[in-house]
Amino acid sequence: MTPLIAAIALAALLLMIGIELAVLRSRKRPPKRYVHRHARRQPLLEDRMRGALDEPQAQYGEVFTSYMIWKRDQETRMELFTGDPWLQLNEFTRSIVVRHIWRALEKLAKGSVVVIDRPPQEWSAQVDKTFDDRGIDPWGEAVPPPPAAPQFVKDR
Repeated sequence: MTPLIAAIALAALLLMIGIELAVLRSRKRPPKRYVHRHARRQPLLEDRMRGALDEPQAQYGEVFTSYMIWKRDQETRMELFTGDPWLQLNEFTRSIVVRHIWRALEKLAKGSVVVIDRPPQEWSAQVDKTFDDRGIDPWGEAVPPPPAAPQFVKDR
C-alpha cells in the first residue's frame, strides 16, 4: 500500500503545481497592444496645394510628376514624385522649392509637416530653422490662407 500512497501523493503534488502555474499565468498582464492608426490620404489638401506647386513648375518646367499628402495623428506628410527637370536643378534650388512647398503646406495643415522628395531630402521645422536661403525667396507668401470660419450674427 505504500507505493499506492506515494503515487497518489505525487499525483496530488503535480496537480497542485499545475494549478499554481495556471494561477500565476492568469495574473500576468497581457502584453500592451499599441494601435497604430493608418495614414489617411488627404485629397482636399492635395487640391489646395496645387497652387503652391504651380509657381515652381512655371519657373522650372514639369519638375513634379505627382504628389500625395498623408495624415497620421498630428503629422502631415507630403511625398513629391519628380521628373528629369528636377534632377537638373542644383541642390540649393531644390531646397528653395521644397521649403516653399513645406511652408505652404504648414499654413494649411495642423501639427507637424514633413515634405519628402527624390533624391532624398526631408524638410521639417528643424531643417527650416537652420537653412540659409541667402535672402532668396522667389515666391514668398503667395499661398492663400485657409478660408475663414463662418461669420455669425452674434460675432458682429
